[in-house]
Amino acid sequence: MTATQNPAPAVIRPGTEPGDLGMVTLLHGRLYAAEHGMDQTMEAYVARGLGEFAAARAHDEAAGRLWVVEAGGRVVGSIGVTDAGNSRAQLRWFLLDPAQRGRGLGARLMATALAYGRDRGFTGLFLWTIAGLDPAHQLYRAAGFTLTESRPVHQWGRDVLEQRFDLLLDVAATAGTRCEPAAR
Repeated sequence: MTATQNPAPAVIRPGTEPGDLGMVTLLHGRLYAAEHGMDQTMEAYVARGLGEFAAARAHDEAAGRLWVVEAGGRVVGSIGVTDAGNSRAQLRWFLLDPAQRGRGLGARLMATALAYGRDRGFTGLFLWTIAGLDPAHQLYRAAGFTLTESRPVHQWGRDVLEQRFDLLLDVAATAGTRCEPAAR
């Protein structure tokens, strides 16, 4: 790799700056359309969730956290954790621009989110995803998440296999065991 091919240094920071929510939504819309043929309803789904998160955080900082990856002055990735009630949290909005993959940023984002979950005292984390996102699934499994549910659905303009992964956070030795289901 030549010096001109080296990507800009990346930093993970709280996603609290004006425009961060819009950039996370934009990244999801463009990436899922380009890589998975999804339509604009994917972007709307992300925008709705981020809007609900931001409104909840405006009244209660304990509603969760969002982090973004910034490189070259641009938001190029994200991850979030939202309080799902009953001492559980949901991992959300985990995404990296393709040019940023393979740099260890996904593992750093995951470690940031899991540390937050443990610090908050959540007993478990869950996430919803779709089949076929193998690099992300590898990161989930490496963190101790296990696949607990799969179901075929039609959403975002496609037939997909929606999947749920769960992780218990109480004790490191319990990683990989199932959490009680929570609402999506």
